Amino acid sequence: MPSNSKSSKWLYIIIVLILCGTTAGMWYFKPGKKPALASFREAQVNYNPHEGTQGNRTRFTLPDSTEVLLNGKSTVLVPDNYAQTHTLLLDGEAWFNSPHELKVITNILTITNTAAASFRIRCFEAQQGATAYLGSGTVQVAKSYHSTTDNQAETLSIGNMVLANKEIDLMEKETYQPAELDRWLKGELTFSKVPFMNAMHTLEEWYGTEIYVDGDVSALPAVDGSFPNQSLDQVLQSMQKAMHFSYQFKGDRVKVKVN
Repeated sequence: MPSNSKSSKWLYIIIVLILCGTTAGMWYFKPGKKPALASFREAQVNYNPHEGTQGNRTRFTLPDSTEVLLNGKSTVLVPDNYAQTHTLLLDGEAWFNSPHELKVITNILTITNTAAASFRIRCFEAQQGATAYLGSGTVQVAKSYHSTTDNQAETLSIGNMVLANKEIDLMEKETYQPAELDRWLKGELTFSKVPFMNAMHTLEEWYGTEIYVDGDVSALPAVDGSFPNQSLDQVLQSMQKAMHFSYQFKGDRVKVKVN
């Protein structure tokens, strides 16, 4: 591949990652606005929401034995006709492990598997970026909207992921290290001499929560430690013991004040 093509490719990836990493606090709709994924809901069908709580991950199993790990401030909408359609709507981030066919629709990407498969997808309705990672099996990933440039679906196998950006109408298949997904699934959050702000960005990504930092962080030591299967509140409490900061959960956000 020519060097200019590589540069364009990595520029696109950086843009997508920035947009996908944009914190999730903005996506929750305010009273009076249309409900999540309104344009993707079937008429005359009732949807039952499973909602994640701020700073935590929620595990549940659907009646058809599909396992779901739902990140904070995310919502899975299960239609009353799910037993017939095996179709779910997602606003946010979740991991699905299905023993049979399943379709998960977000406002940017739609993932479909016809046999047993597991995958992680992150797509907040208020954001322009989305990512999807395959854990096992094989899936088809397509744009959920009509594209004027490319509507071709991608087939993902082990080690494959998709980066997408609706604003620039691009979807690209990439590779990733499966160990990264495995650590995320097991809740193995670990820092080794990570700068404070970098650690805060990781926590935003890990828990799907917006974090504001107020004050000078230059004097704070690097972050070290392991926080297996802990809530965001527990992680911040542990970090406080070695650093001078306070924090407060305010609505959909967390405010960190450096002392």
